[in-house]
Amino acid sequence: MARDNLSFYEHEPVNQSISIIGVPLELGSDERGLAKAPRHLLKHGLEKVITSLGADVVDITMVPCRIPERVVSAGSAKYLEEITAAARVSCAVVERAVRRGDVVIALGGDHSISIGTIAGASAANPNKRLGVIWIDAHPDVNTDVSTLSGNIHGMSAAVSMGFGHPFLTRIGSGMRNVSPENFLYVGLKDMDAAEIEFLRRESVSTITMLDIAERGLSRARLAIDALRRKVDMIWVSMDMDAIDEEYAPGVGMPTPGGLTRREILSLAQYIGKTCRLAGLDIVEMSPAKDIEGKTVSLALELIARFLGGEYSWYENYMENYRRTNVTNAEDTQAKVRRA
Repeated sequence: MARDNLSFYEHEPVNQSISIIGVPLELGSDERGLAKAPRHLLKHGLEKVITSLGADVVDITMVPCRIPERVVSAGSAKYLEEITAAARVSCAVVERAVRRGDVVIALGGDHSISIGTIAGASAANPNKRLGVIWIDAHPDVNTDVSTLSGNIHGMSAAVSMGFGHPFLTRIGSGMRNVSPENFLYVGLKDMDAAEIEFLRRESVSTITMLDIAERGLSRARLAIDALRRKVDMIWVSMDMDAIDEEYAPGVGMPTPGGLTRREILSLAQYIGKTCRLAGLDIVEMSPAKDIEGKTVSLALELIARFLGGEYSWYENYMENYRRTNVTNAEDTQAKVRRA
């Protein structure tokens, strides 16, 4: 827990066991190429980032995702069976990891992966209350009845709260839905009329981009504090399209007017320093669209901050000096012993 404003910049080892779970699922979206993101993040050094914080990567699992026999362009819940199958597996994998005390990093894929990951985190601790911080430009609270597109990634938050198709709301035998009062949105800006109605009806806490433009991150910080005090664990669902396209071009739906780099890194840092995480999702990354690797680099920095640490150019810069100093000290000690 941070003691003062300088505490957020203190570097302490992240003594946690980490499970990385890749869910290369893109059928919840119209966008193709999202399924490549889990391996893309691993290829660009996710393990190194985590171990540099002092944490241990104890498991890496890639969830099998079925390839559909036909292309579906319409329907109230497209690719329902395939997404349900992937959600059941990811639910079981996350539940097992959280039960043994790991913090889970789930890599999508599109945002429909959160149906399984949040279900698993909720089921892992049936006697504890799970809160969800959903960072996204979109609330994803359509259902198979209200949807215009039929894309399940636009239903995933509603499902986690217990609303929607029964195939999705009953993932896993021990599934417990997250209460709407324990959901917090940050970064909302693109919403359907049915979604606005849902959020009002269920009294879900929301921090919109207008709120942030008007008051900075102060309301978001207060809302995070209020949520963490009434739940036992937090799950963060980070949709990379919440970030302005200038800083995160490599996403399924690039967003003008989204969160700035400073805003999202500050949010991640605050959450990582103040909240007890069960795990997090990183979703909706499209490696093929990622200009100059901006999005993958930012995603790695965010993961480090959500875990309570930091991985940045400055950390890498100073690490060279730390290694040099250690080497020089060892050489000096060896010379003294020989003398």
